[in-house]
Amino acid sequence: MEHRRIPIETDTDAVLQVRTGEQGVCRQVNGSTIPPSWRDAADVLRRSLGFAVILGDVDAGKSTLCTYLANTCLDHRLRTSIIDGDVGQADIGPPTTTSSSTVSKHILNLQELRPERSYFIGDTSPSSVPDKLVKSIARLKDELSTGSETTILNTDGWVREDEAVAHKLQLLNSLRPDLVLGLSLDHELDHILDLQQCPTLRLEASSFARTRTREERKKAREEGYRRFLQNPKRLNLRLNAIKLRMFNAPRQQRIDRDSTHRGTLAGLLDEKGVLLSIGRIVRIGTGIISITTTAEEMPRTVELGAVILSSGFDEIAYEPRSSRRQESSRHRSCARCSSPSSKASSH
Repeated sequence: MEHRRIPIETDTDAVLQVRTGEQGVCRQVNGSTIPPSWRDAADVLRRSLGFAVILGDVDAGKSTLCTYLANTCLDHRLRTSIIDGDVGQADIGPPTTTSSSTVSKHILNLQELRPERSYFIGDTSPSSVPDKLVKSIARLKDELSTGSETTILNTDGWVREDEAVAHKLQLLNSLRPDLVLGLSLDHELDHILDLQQCPTLRLEASSFARTRTREERKKAREEGYRRFLQNPKRLNLRLNAIKLRMFNAPRQQRIDRDSTHRGTLAGLLDEKGVLLSIGRIVRIGTGIISITTTAEEMPRTVELGAVILSSGFDEIAYEPRSSRRQESSRHRSCARCSSPSSKASSH
């Protein structure tokens, strides 16, 4: 697993056999990689049960904390589920998606979990479609509410800008969690955590957490695309038999005749809007959309995302950010104009 660091710790004597890749490194460290506050958080979570949200900056160790909490809950025979809300560095599902999974055995990392339900967001940045992201996570939470005693949401690392704070507050207000866990490197979460009325724990980041470069995060996403597009096939769909739209537009789009959208990442959705598979657009034209995908079922809707992929599923371009955000900004502006109460609450 490239571009990732996986901490392994045993609570009894054990013999471990570790195999690494060509550039992989295995290192033994003194002491525990688990901060004391993480153990306290696990105790609180297993006693309180319910829905917990993990917040933190990029590379603060959110996925590692999520893995540790899930394993601890499993130790106490609690039915535990994970929601992966990090569209940029998704672990459970492909990048640009939100996913949920039930934990049935101990795991070393979240990538070992199989996505049981996913929603296509369409961008690696939560800032372009924040409302869509919040709604998808809320749907995943509602779908898990009856089957799990504990559900843990792993969020993205967008927390520092004013717009990021507003988005995280919107997310928490919509989800109403039973517990919020803030992984703080400094005081970057204070503007979010100070406004919470539910139980909140401030946790320190692990001193063994590794900060990745932008290029390493990009490579990790590309691994994610390939993981969910292994052995793809060519799927040809008639445009008059499906709905076709952009990821940030709620209605069907009229496609420019001169644009084939070659390489565009796409989400293939069923009749309820649930993701069947991601895919890469080969061509749109003459009434046909051709997609490279692993989908077995025929989709009812195809959403075109913001990411442009090469034939080897490398990220080679993005839609301009202005056009990515224009549609969602327009809808939020309309909502504010039509509701005096929402205008007042925005201050």
